[in-house]
Order: sequence, then C-alpha cells, then structure tokens
Amino acid sequence: MKTILITGATRGIGNATAKRLLARGHHVIALGRNFADFDLDRSASGGRCERIVFDLRNVDDISAMCALLPPIDVLVNNAAMLTAQPFERYTPKDRRDVLATNIEAPAELIRCLVPKMITAGSASSTEAIKGRVINIASVAGFGGHPDVWYGASKGAILNLTKSLAKLYGPQGIMVNAVAPGPTKTSMFDQLPQSRIDEFNRIVFAGRFAEPDEMAKVIEWLALDSPEYVNGSCVDAASGGYLR
Repeated sequence: MKTILITGATRGIGNATAKRLLARGHHVIALGRNFADFDLDRSASGGRCERIVFDLRNVDDISAMCALLPPIDVLVNNAAMLTAQPFERYTPKDRRDVLATNIEAPAELIRCLVPKMITAGSASSTEAIKGRVINIASVAGFGGHPDVWYGASKGAILNLTKSLAKLYGPQGIMVNAVAPGPTKTSMFDQLPQSRIDEFNRIVFAGRFAEPDEMAKVIEWLALDSPEYVNGSCVDAASGGYLR
C-alpha cells in the first residue's frame, strides 16, 4: 500500500484521481480547503482515505503541515485557481493567490516531501524508483490563456517539472506532469459559451473531457509508468493543442 497525497482532492480531477487510487487499495491523503461536498468515504475499496483541511495560499505554513504527514510515496499536485477575469482587472491579491496556489505551493510541497521520499525509499527498498511526483499543468501552459496569470502559472509548472526531474531523477524520483485539455470541472462553469464552443471545435473528440479520463492518466503515472518516463508531460487534450 502506497501513501499518496492529492491536493485539490475535494472535486474534479483530484476527486476522480482519489477514487481511482483508493480503488487500487492505497492510502490516500486528500487535501483541500472545503470538504462540505466531499463524496469519498474514509475507507473505500480496500484503500484508506484521510482528509486534511489546508489552504495552499498559505505557502509559508506548508512546511509545518508536511512535518505532520507520514512518509509520502506519491505526490499529486492537482490544486489550482483560475479567476476567469481579464488581465486588466486582476488585483494584486488575485495575482498573489493564483501564483501561490498554482506554482509556489506545488514547489514547496516538493521541496518538503521529496527528500523524505529519497531517504525512506533508500532505507526500505532496493527498487530504482523511490517516489513519484505528478504535477497537473494545462494546455494553457503552452497555448496561451485569456486568464493570463493562470496560463503563466501553468507554463511555470511545466518548467518546474523538467527542472526538478533533472534535480531528483538521478536520486530515484520520477517527476512528471499532465496537461489536461478542457475538462468538465468547476472551472468549466466559469467559461463563457464562446470559449466552450471554441474548445469543442478544435478537439478531435468534439467534447470536453470527463475528470475520470484525466484521472486514468494520473493513475498510470502514479503507479504504473516505468522508470524511463521522467521529466515528461503527458498532453491529454484529444489533439486540440498539438506541439
């Protein structure tokens, strides 16, 4: 049984991922700001789920929170903020919140948790893979986005993934990313109809993805992908943003 921390696990892609990993019998630590609509039992399908209420905008408190966690085998940096407002309307607080949640918090979680993955993995196993990190990026990171700071933060996540794969890969840590295309999450509700129509025209499937489709990709990276998949980004966008 692996211990897996998933941020933004209360809904959308994070929630679908938690369900899949629980069904595989693993210990899932679900981190989120509000569990009012959380639909996962604390024990499900042989796995075990626990909840941590935490606001990732409080980046300076992440280290203390991580110190209370058990050793983590897999980190899924899924939580993100999108304001869906024009660039000129962004306030300084809006900008700080998006950048803290989307790039600073994932980086700090990696900084705090990955050294423990290396130590625990080296002490307990001769396997080459000591731990795994999956960063949830977005096609907005390489295709541009009307929410400029959201797109910028996702571009930064892609670079962070490659930089930290170079740093930690030789020590047995797999650091990869997933770049979802348009997916039916709470962010979907913030999009104007014109954007929805545009997305549906350019993707091969002619529709938005379901969260579980993205969760299948994350599940593979978290549990099944071979050691040679490292420093990569899986574009899951139905051909809509080829690069």
